Amino acid sequence: MIYEAKVNDLAEEFGVHRNTIRNWINTGVLPAQPGPGRRYLIQWVDYKRLCDKYGRQPRIVPDADPTIQTDPYPAIPRSSTSTHPPVRLEGKAGNSLYSSPALADLCVTCGSCAGACPISGIDDLDPRKIVRMAFLGLEAELIESDWPWKCSLCGKCEVVCPMNIEIVQLMRRIRAQRDRDKVPAAVQKGVITCLEKGNNLGIPKEDFLILLKGLGKELAQTSCPGFVTPIDVRGARLLVTINSRIPFVEPDTLSWWWKILHAAGESWTISSEYWEGANWGIHASDYKAMRTIVKRIIDNVERLNCKALLLPECGHAYYATRYALERWFPEALQQFKMYTLFDLLLEYLNEQRIQLNPKLHTKQTTFHDSCNYGRHSKKTFGQDYFAEARILTQACCKRYVEMTPNREDNYCCGAGGGAWADPFRAERVYHGRLKARQISESGAKLVVTACLNCRDQIQSALNREFNLRVEVQYLWELIANSLVLPSPDSENG
Repeated sequence: MIYEAKVNDLAEEFGVHRNTIRNWINTGVLPAQPGPGRRYLIQWVDYKRLCDKYGRQPRIVPDADPTIQTDPYPAIPRSSTSTHPPVRLEGKAGNSLYSSPALADLCVTCGSCAGACPISGIDDLDPRKIVRMAFLGLEAELIESDWPWKCSLCGKCEVVCPMNIEIVQLMRRIRAQRDRDKVPAAVQKGVITCLEKGNNLGIPKEDFLILLKGLGKELAQTSCPGFVTPIDVRGARLLVTINSRIPFVEPDTLSWWWKILHAAGESWTISSEYWEGANWGIHASDYKAMRTIVKRIIDNVERLNCKALLLPECGHAYYATRYALERWFPEALQQFKMYTLFDLLLEYLNEQRIQLNPKLHTKQTTFHDSCNYGRHSKKTFGQDYFAEARILTQACCKRYVEMTPNREDNYCCGAGGGAWADPFRAERVYHGRLKARQISESGAKLVVTACLNCRDQIQSALNREFNLRVEVQYLWELIANSLVLPSPDSENG
């Protein structure tokens, strides 16, 4: 026998939000097939199983089973001899996972977050479930689970939440309470190595300086005559940090930023010590480490008497550094100017300190919004970089197309929140399926982004897994490759 019903009818029958019904259908909790007139076709046995699970009497029954009541609104029988002790919530006020109602108490269990989450249903992960478990004091279970580490902290759940529950902040608190020896090994090792050796990968100072000087000489010979890598230049206007992954894995790409800075005539420098820009303390929710790493950057600004700081380009590094500056070191922002990569590049463009050739890039192009530069930045700092990213991209690429959805509603690539370094590769790739579909449907052949993890995920994982066949470039790479530079011969002449 087939039970036929609309989502609204099922929501009314089971006393839940219609999004909850949709989530049940999407995850297989309620097996159903689309039917005519926006109805769903449900096998009787599946419908009966759900009724039994939630203590409901079926509204319809097969003719062969006349013993079942058909009252559309029957009373739910309650046993007066139940052996289960009642759940008491008197201790909830001492819950260590949240101190604000916005972290759990206000949740109405509508299921909007579950519907928006790209990995809802994977290993039973459900943002709504996590919020309710925190509310009920099931802290130990949450802290021991892998859910907070499989979550990319993308914030899509918060965008659709009608009650403005701070789900990402709750996830960070759960991460923070996990024993440090149980934090994903790659993330924890990066934090410890940075604290002990000054950068996430433990690159020795001598090797780092030799690399920088050698790359500077190559750049002077190829495209920037007279260029010398500025190291510990006291009085330089701008301090630039470096993500340790770049000199370790693809050092030649450092030249992209250096070409831009040289073309703009910028006064800038790199510190020989504590130059790390990526702050993995935020991935581990190790706020003490996060604070220490940012304090070292501030010390470098003061030691070298710089007037401005270029915030690290990777999305999480930007967010972590800005968050720490505004939360723990607000006085430092009175001493020097803080630039994001968007701010600095737009300043150069608007002041005509750099010139770009828009004819060099002919592929249809789109821009992928990093969650940290977009949703998280907007919510925490009241500022996003959606418009700036598109102005800069379209200054280089005339054949531009948007992905749908985009900006605040954009899908995460799947590698955020430390997921690129975490051991959950299958979940990370599955998470990225929506981003892959977006890219494919846009028709773009060049994807531009402003985050290292986003670039690596799209280029190395999604390209291969979903056969996208797209080129991926950093925004500063695109700008550097579009620069109009005088030829070495003309300068020498």
